[in-house]
Amino acid sequence: MTDKRIMVSWKSELVDKTFLEACIQELTRNGREGSGLKASSWVVVAEKLKTYHNFIIDKKQMKNRYDYLKAKYAVWLKLKNKTGNIYNPVTNSFNMTNEEWKAEAELNKYVDKLRNAPLPCPELCTQLFDGATSTGVHSWGSSSTLPHPNETFSTQDFEDTEMYEPAPHADTPTSTVPQSTSEESSGRTKNNGGKRNGPKDTTLDDELK
Repeated sequence: MTDKRIMVSWKSELVDKTFLEACIQELTRNGREGSGLKASSWVVVAEKLKTYHNFIIDKKQMKNRYDYLKAKYAVWLKLKNKTGNIYNPVTNSFNMTNEEWKAEAELNKYVDKLRNAPLPCPELCTQLFDGATSTGVHSWGSSSTLPHPNETFSTQDFEDTEMYEPAPHADTPTSTVPQSTSEESSGRTKNNGGKRNGPKDTTLDDELK
């Protein structure tokens, strides 16, 4: 019987828990590929979601959820480390005024998402993403064994409850400024060096004359 594509739902924290645990297991066994999992690992994660929750999902949707939780975790960690003991670990919530939330939201779009829905399974998110965010959104821990996060997280909306055919973000190539090759750089260095040495030779000849 052919599996029917269904609306992808993340309403249950148990689904996120299975997803995060499976990602952690695959990263431990097979390591990373770029900023996420290897292709074979995504297959395993999808199979576990289907087995435990009858939750049918494709690689693109899993990568969207992975990036969404990663960005949301970075915001959670930044706010958690702020002074003032604003985080309540029992309720997994932040004691912040509307003005404080608004000020933080102006810096990062994911703040509103964190305000509206708490980070699921903070301990598992810490295991999976710690090192890629360190003690701040853009900082990096020297003791981390995870690759340095060179990627820039997209602020594309990924709903906490439902997604269907989400707009591409991570797989869309971004334009970059072409970098000079080492040979081109070396050529320019030699040319510049020749220009600098020219006047020196002429000056020495003049002095000898």
